[in-house]
Amino acid sequence: MADEETLASRIGIYDNLNDPIPSWNQPGVIATIAASTFCIAGICILSRLYVRLFVLNAKGWDDLFVVFYLISGLMGGVSLCIAPQYGLGQHFINLNVDVTQSYLKVFYIINASYNMSATFIKLSLLFQYLRLYRSGKMRIICMVMVGLVASWGAAYSFLAWFPCFPVGAYWNLEMKATRYAFGSEYAAELFRTYASHTAVNTALDMIVFAIPVPLYFQRETGKRTKLGLVGVVIMGAIVNALTIWRLATIVEHRATTSPTFDPTWYAPASIILGTLEVNIASICASVPIFWPPLKARLDEIFVTREVTITTNRRSNRFSTEPGNTMELQRPTSEDCENRWNRCPSRAGSESSQSRLAELAPVEKRRQHYMDDFILDQVDPLRKKGPFIVESEIMSSGGVGRKKSNRHAK
Repeated sequence: MADEETLASRIGIYDNLNDPIPSWNQPGVIATIAASTFCIAGICILSRLYVRLFVLNAKGWDDLFVVFYLISGLMGGVSLCIAPQYGLGQHFINLNVDVTQSYLKVFYIINASYNMSATFIKLSLLFQYLRLYRSGKMRIICMVMVGLVASWGAAYSFLAWFPCFPVGAYWNLEMKATRYAFGSEYAAELFRTYASHTAVNTALDMIVFAIPVPLYFQRETGKRTKLGLVGVVIMGAIVNALTIWRLATIVEHRATTSPTFDPTWYAPASIILGTLEVNIASICASVPIFWPPLKARLDEIFVTREVTITTNRRSNRFSTEPGNTMELQRPTSEDCENRWNRCPSRAGSESSQSRLAELAPVEKRRQHYMDDFILDQVDPLRKKGPFIVESEIMSSGGVGRKKSNRHAK
């Protein structure tokens, strides 16, 4: 492809009108991916900000840049959701002039907001790393990366917001203007701009997500921190895979200019991959902040304790016989009418059950509640009898095993 070949000269040079419609080009797929991923990212970001501002009271520069990302991501997400109404996913050659101008306006916002979003989320992660690395080589590396990312993002964001002078010439193709970079009228220059931005973006993502890896191998790093680092690295690997995939789609169709210039037909794959990239990166930057406090709150809400009483017996504390306990037994002598006798536990239990069965219901209740042990519990000022209650309790849920003695003197 010659450097002087214009975009207009490449329109219709290859017939792709009968090509099968890719899944990327379906309006429902575009809107669903854009809306759902941004909503998830937005929830994570708002949760992060709540924890930082109201729970930990430890706001920082990383929180400011994630707010900037939230604004730019919202702009890009809304624009992407409405883009299919203006031709995204269709063949460019079939669009009329008005629809073409509307599409170029929407794509102008999508492209510019993506450049800013990719920059803001990297800066947020880097400033987050500066909280971890207070000194040493890793802190210097983070500061150098902040400078590189800021310079790269500022340069390409400027090119995206001002692709030509006047800016209105970007969607008004008949207007005379100075066009360059993202607004160039030459196919080769347009491809180099998109390819260079995506290639550098991929390299920066790899470095940014690799910076916290050394923490995993430090002895003083706790197990919970290591698990969090594993999650960050996994999500970072997904982001890197998406950026590489996006670069491959740009190279495949040379930034929508090959085999013919058809931006509305070839662009959806690259746009969707870019949206997934920045949204997942924002989730990766937010989850380590709000997840630990959230997990602690959930543990408090859904706490479970299981308690099992294994032994509960009542005995005469003055007796030295190991098998004796106090059972409810009806006395047989006239002079002991209102007292309960001591008997061996097994035999006494059988005797008491048989005797109580002979009593009327009201009489049984009266005799039961006249028991010395029951009266001791009801009337704390009453003279105590010679009883002792021993309980052995086994529990799970972090309580352990407990044995307690309660005396009734």
